[in-house]
Amino acid sequence: MSETPPRHATEERAVTVLMAVVPCGAETARRILADTARAAGAGLRETAEAVLVRESGGKPPAPLGKALAEAVDEARCATEPLTHPYTRLLPDPRTIAGLLKRHRALRRRALAAPGDTAARDELDDATYTLCILMGRRNAYAALRAAELLTGTEWLGTASAGPARHRDDPPRFRGTGPRQQGATGRDFP
Repeated sequence: MSETPPRHATEERAVTVLMAVVPCGAETARRILADTARAAGAGLRETAEAVLVRESGGKPPAPLGKALAEAVDEARCATEPLTHPYTRLLPDPRTIAGLLKRHRALRRRALAAPGDTAARDELDDATYTLCILMGRRNAYAALRAAELLTGTEWLGTASAGPARHRDDPPRFRGTGPRQQGATGRDFP
């Protein structure tokens, strides 16, 4: 049985928090941590502590806070390589909706217990699966595309509503609650 050595536990908890907050995979979270440390001229442990302070609602030291914000923004805005347009099949929206639900639950679990390596590994797997199914290399872009495909919440903003699958029953006009006009009479 292997445990994370105490000197690395802080870094690993910070990686888990970054995976849940950005969202991204473990490799990208480690790169964000290293890039932040390099840009701020700080050590990895100090940078990891700043990530944990920021997540708990505190304010990290100015150079680390600024470098961390820039590294997170860069990870979210990473551009996909230019490729020729191609036609591909979209995944089933119900499958993606289930994966999104699992991904959100794992993000909450990872934030609640950053030291839980099983949660981090499951989140990494779910993020990877989402990227593969959506055909994206960037986890943030894959999550956005999945949420747009399913018509669910788009990273904190509400969209028009769930997409209707071809097997769903048709929606008939007049099946909702009746509305009353200004005169108090029901609309026909």
